[in-house]
Formats: sequence, C-alpha cells, structure tokens
Amino acid sequence: MDNLNIGLIGYGYIGQVHTIAYKSLPILTPFFKDKYNMSLVVSRKLENTKDLGWGNLYSDVDEIPRESNLDIVDICTPNFLHYEQGKKFMNKGVNIYCEKPIALNYREALDMANLAEDKGLITQAALVYRFMPAIAKAKAIVESGSLGEIISFRGELLHSSYLNPEREMNWRLRKEQSGGGAIVDLGVHIVDTLMFILGDNKIKTVNARTNTIIKERPDGNSKTLSKVDVDDWGLIILQLENESIGTIEVSKVNYNPNSNFHIDIYGKGGYLSISDKDPYNPVFSSFTGENEKDVYKEINENKYVKYLNSIYPTAKMSMGPMIDMHAASLSNMLYNTIEGKIIHKETPTFKESLKSQKIIDLSYESSSKNEE
Repeated sequence: MDNLNIGLIGYGYIGQVHTIAYKSLPILTPFFKDKYNMSLVVSRKLENTKDLGWGNLYSDVDEIPRESNLDIVDICTPNFLHYEQGKKFMNKGVNIYCEKPIALNYREALDMANLAEDKGLITQAALVYRFMPAIAKAKAIVESGSLGEIISFRGELLHSSYLNPEREMNWRLRKEQSGGGAIVDLGVHIVDTLMFILGDNKIKTVNARTNTIIKERPDGNSKTLSKVDVDDWGLIILQLENESIGTIEVSKVNYNPNSNFHIDIYGKGGYLSISDKDPYNPVFSSFTGENEKDVYKEINENKYVKYLNSIYPTAKMSMGPMIDMHAASLSNMLYNTIEGKIIHKETPTFKESLKSQKIIDLSYESSSKNEE
C-alpha cells in the first residue's frame, strides 16, 4: 500500500497536539516510518503552520484541490464545523478522524455515523482515554469478574482553565458553536471512559445539574462583557440497570493542584481506581482476598492491554498523558486505515461514539428540566 496522505483541518491547540503526535510516531513506533505523509494543513493563521512538516498550507477547506488524494482527514476545528466538514470529506470517500464531540448533538452524530457506514469508511472519534493503559487494565479487571458486581462509581475531570474571569469569550463559551460547556468538553471523556470500563453494565437513568459560575466575559478587544450561555461546571448522576448509582463531576473553574482526571469504582469484590497521575496502571484492592498479583498477571495477557503496551509511549518516552493518549489514539487510526478495517473492537468509531453523545444530550435535557 502507498503511503497514507493525511490532511489536518484546524491548527489551534488540539491541532498542535495532533501535529506533535504525527511528528513523533515514527520515533515512538518505527513501523510508521515511511507509512504516511503529512500532506496538508488548513489553518486561519498559516504563519503558525510553516516548517512543521506539513506539505501544503491552506487557509480554507475549499482551497484543497480535488487531486489531493487524501486517505485521512483529521478534523480539529471548533465543534460546530465537525458535522459539515466530516460529511464533505466522507462524501468524497475519505476516512475521518475527528475531535470530540463529532457533532453538536446526537441527531447530527447519528447522521455522520450512518454516512460513514454507508460509505464503508474508517472513522474514529478522539475519545483518547480509551488508549490509556490504566483504563484498558481497569476494563480487563471488571471483565474478569475480580471486582464483582458494581456497587457505585464516581469520575471527575476538573480544570481551572476558565477560572480567570478576564479570559475572553471564544467559541467554546457559545452554545450555538460548542453544543455545550464543561459537560460536552470534559464530560464526554468521563462518560465514554466509564461506559467503556463498565461494559455490559448498562445505564438505566440519567440525571444532571449544571451551573455557569462566571456568567459574563470580555468580548475580544472591546470593553463590553458578553453573556456566557454554557456550563462551566456540571454534575451527572447515572443509575445502572443493577440499580447501582455513580456520579460524574466536570469543571473548568475548579482549581486543584493534586487532581485532574480520576475514577473510582466500588464492587462487591473490591476497589478500583484510575488517575492520570499513573496512566500505566490502575490501583486494585481485593475485598475477597483474591491474590492481586494473579489478577495483574491475568490482565497483562489481555489482548487489548498488550496492544496498548505496544503503541502507548513508555514512561521514558512520555510527552505527558495528554499527548501520549493522542499519539496512541492516532496510531490506532493509522493501523486501521492501513489494514482497511477496524482491528480492535475497542476503537471509538463514530458509531461507538453515539453512546456517550446520547448520554451528553440526556444530561442537558435533565439539567434543563431541573432548572424549571
């Protein structure tokens, strides 16, 4: 197979993260050397994209020539552009890697997933926590039965990125462009991760509350303040079919120097904890007296765990959990595209991402009802 031609659409913060990953992959995984071309990038600020390895530079998607022969388009634009841009390239037969959420709501996401399926395309949403080894090992522990029946769980992803009230308005703070606030931007990661780990433990009910702590922000260079119409804090309460209950807290205005991403799961057989402080291993403690060393030995033989050990940067090569997860996630997309099929069922395809998108939509519906 000829080298894959990759086009990056959008070069803000997350586009830069993806660029670092593409530049690093041939070093981290020698298999990828000479397997793909960083063919083109689309950015409103072309001066920021020069001399970074991208072949052709464009300021608008419509400038891309028909003969570009792209194999993968990587969409890193604001949320409200994902739907139209994704459909545009899928209709041309191009495989799509898209930042989360893949659309503003479940209806649009379903439309994209159906189009991808109709066209027989490889797709993947950037639900990157699925590619953290600690998450894969936690899932394997739950699947092994060592944790027993789930009693309760909690997840949190807390940022202070918008705690400064002087931070200016941007598309993330406008519902029409973002689809929501903290629950969309951060909650989708925790929701997807918990659903991924819990597997067959289906969600029965969704209840949520949201809040906008900083209600107005400076609007660009003007001295005027604009209303923020999305949440910067959210709480989701999920009940599983076995009646166990868990919570998800997300925030863009919580300062905590000791924690960012954290999940605790309590079962009748023990306790399981995952944190970005150790992206390689979860903490498992057995209540039943099961030999924990035997459990770890078993999960290290899990097929998906072994796969992630081969694509996730080692501790010595780590660029930090954020870039490491994106690098592993993009590796997975490249492997799937080279093979022309989804190799591992754990891949967050567009169809698979519908599960978390549905919970996000239900969370906002619940929050609206609770505020009435």
